[in-house]
Amino acid sequence: MKRLWPNSLVGQLLLVVALILLLAQGINSFLLYRGAQNQNLVEASTSAVSRIAYGLERQASDRPVSRRDPMRPRRWGQLRYSAESPVTDDMRRLPELEARAGQAFANMGIGFADIRATMLGDLASDMTGHVIGTGRNERRKNPINRSMGGGPETSETKGFIIISAQQDDGQWVSIASAVRERSPLLVRTLIFQTVTIYLLMLIPLILLGRYISRPLKSLTATAQSFRPGTTAALEEQGPPDTRELIRAFNDMSGRVTRMIEEKDVMLGAIGHDLRTPLAALRVRVENVEDEGERERMVAGIEDMNNMLEDILSLARLGRSAEQSDPVDIRSLIETVVDEFSDLGRDVRYQRGEKQIAAVRETLVRRALRNLVGNATLYGTVADISVEKSGSSLLIHVDDDGPGIPEERIDAMFEPFLRGDASRNRATGGSGLGLTLARAIARDHGGDIILKTVKKAGYAPR
Repeated sequence: MKRLWPNSLVGQLLLVVALILLLAQGINSFLLYRGAQNQNLVEASTSAVSRIAYGLERQASDRPVSRRDPMRPRRWGQLRYSAESPVTDDMRRLPELEARAGQAFANMGIGFADIRATMLGDLASDMTGHVIGTGRNERRKNPINRSMGGGPETSETKGFIIISAQQDDGQWVSIASAVRERSPLLVRTLIFQTVTIYLLMLIPLILLGRYISRPLKSLTATAQSFRPGTTAALEEQGPPDTRELIRAFNDMSGRVTRMIEEKDVMLGAIGHDLRTPLAALRVRVENVEDEGERERMVAGIEDMNNMLEDILSLARLGRSAEQSDPVDIRSLIETVVDEFSDLGRDVRYQRGEKQIAAVRETLVRRALRNLVGNATLYGTVADISVEKSGSSLLIHVDDDGPGIPEERIDAMFEPFLRGDASRNRATGGSGLGLTLARAIARDHGGDIILKTVKKAGYAPR
C-alpha cells in the first residue's frame, strides 16, 4: 500500500480526488444502471398491460366465441386464458408493477378482481406461445427497417415479465413480455462521462498542485541548504498561504542570522578579553622560581588556551569561512599520522587507493586529530583505515583501549564529559574533542559512531 501512496503533496491530492471521483461515479453508475433496469421492467409491463387491454377490446368488438377455443387466443393478441394464474404463490411477486398495472387498467375503465406480476428468467412451456417483444430484434435486422433508420445494434432478452389479471368470472388473462437489456450505448455513455469528469477535474488540479508545490519545493531546498548569513531571502510566490509561509521563513532566517552574528561578536570579545590576561599571566609565570610549580602553572594556562580554542571552534563551526574543496583523504590522513608519529605516538595507517571528497580540510583534519588523540591517550596504538561504501566514505579509527560501556556511549559526546573520571591531564583534555569532532562530521553530512568491539590482534588493558 505504501508503494501506491505517492510521496508528494500534489500526488496525494490527485490520488484522493481521483478515488473520491471514482467512488462518486461508481455510485452514480450503479443508480443509473438500476434506473435503466427498472425502466426496462416498466416498459415490459406497460407493453403487457397494453396488449391485455387491446385483446380485451378486440374480444368485446368481435363475435362471441368460446374462450376455450385454442385458435382464438393467438388471433386476439396471444392472450392466455386459464382457470389458474401462471403466477403461482411460490413465485416472487412485483407489488410495484402490480400497482402500476391496476392503475393503468382503472384509467382505461377495465376492472379486474386480482392482478399478479412476476419476472422469470425462463418461461414454462404453457407460456411460450403467449409472449410479446421477442420479434423486435428480427425486425431491426430487416434491411428495410435498417434503411429507415433502425440501428444495427440489438439487445438481448434478460427475462420475461408475466402480467396475469383475474376477470369477474374467475378466469385469468395472462401474457408475458420480454425484458430487454439496454444497448451498450449506456455503458459507453457512462465511460465517456467518467473520462470527461476526470479530465475536467484532474487537469485543473494538476495545474493548481504545481502552482502550490513549486514554491514549497523551493522553500524545502532553501531550508535544507540554509546557512546563516549566506542564504539569500526566498522570493515570495504561490497562493497567499504559501506566500505567508515563505515570508515567515525569511523573517526567521533573518532573526537566526542576527542572533548568530551577535553570538560571534560576543565570542570574539570573550576570546580577546580572555587571551590577553592569559598571555600576561604566562609572562608572569616565567618569573616563578620553583620549576615544578612553574611547569604546573604553564600547563594550566595551556589547558585554558586549548579549552578556549575548542569552545570558539565549536561555536563558530557553522560560520566557517573555509570552502569545501576536493581533497585526497589519503593524503590528509597521512598528514595527521605524521604529526602524531613525530610526537612518539604509535599510529598505523595502511595507504590505500586515492579517495577524493569535497570537504573543508582544516576542519576535517582537526576532527581526525581529536579522534586519533583520544585513541592514543586511552590506548597504546591507533589503527586508521578507510572504506568506500556507495556514495559514503567511512574512516575507522580503532584503538586497543579498555573500551566504553554501552550505556555511556551516547553520553561521551556531551561537552566537557571525559572517559577518565579522574580528569588527569595525562589522559585527557577539555572534554570537547568528541563533541567538536561529531559537529564537524555532521556539518559535512556525516556522523561519528562509537563502538566497543573485540578485534583480533589487540589485547585490551
